[in-house]
Amino acid sequence: MCSQSADATAAIRATHFLHGNRPLVFEDPFAIDFTTPEWREICHRGNDLCMSGGAVIVIGRARYAEDLLEAAISSGVDQYVIPGAGLDTFAIRRPDLLSKIRVYEIDLPATQSWKQERLKQLGYELPDALEFIPGDLEHETIADALSRSSFRSDKRAFFSLLGIMPYLSREAIFRTLESIVAASASGSEIVFDYRVAIEFVDPEDIPLVEMGDKSSAQGGEPKRSWFNPHTLPDEISELGFDLIEGLSPKQLYERYFTDRSDVGRPATHQHYAHFRRR
Repeated sequence: MCSQSADATAAIRATHFLHGNRPLVFEDPFAIDFTTPEWREICHRGNDLCMSGGAVIVIGRARYAEDLLEAAISSGVDQYVIPGAGLDTFAIRRPDLLSKIRVYEIDLPATQSWKQERLKQLGYELPDALEFIPGDLEHETIADALSRSSFRSDKRAFFSLLGIMPYLSREAIFRTLESIVAASASGSEIVFDYRVAIEFVDPEDIPLVEMGDKSSAQGGEPKRSWFNPHTLPDEISELGFDLIEGLSPKQLYERYFTDRSDVGRPATHQHYAHFRRR
């Protein structure tokens, strides 16, 4: 079975596709096929799911990451690594980009098995440019996982780490980032979202954040890390990265959601960052 967080994320993308105002911020017509029957019913029922602050996180970070990916591909990057891929549908959703890159999905074996079985049930053929790499980033590095694939460490790559940082310990996160430096060529890029410490969260959002944390823990996916958004860029810079851009929830909202009535106010506990390897 897929993870609880992956299922909920797919449901938000599906709801936005079904009920969002056109033009959509992020188009994922395949997400609905990967939701459980319970989530599918919620998706078809209406747009309530996308009026939560969490929906802006899921939809906004997906759009942000793919905007950056397209720019990287235009500059010659032809390797795309998705750690914690979950129910990401890029490999069947973007054939226009898949013809230009090779995709490496890294995730827990159980989640990948469920996803591959679901793809088979739906009749989707796995693209030749897609490789599944079973791995647990709490206990091994991205470099370890990629060593079991055709990934070329002497070529630039784009790494998209969306929705996984809060579930990793601080030690595992920095080990992961160090391994990206070790496994990738200079000029490679990473994009990720991360949880900020509670003192940086709008007091209005704290009850919702605490409720979400409790639900995640009960579902077997406890949140493990949070950071100071003012000092994190310097910490990551010490590993060998240059900050290209950091976005607050408000900045992400202003970039993609201004004047839209189909999403709620952005939650303030997630920030976004784009780095390039020196």
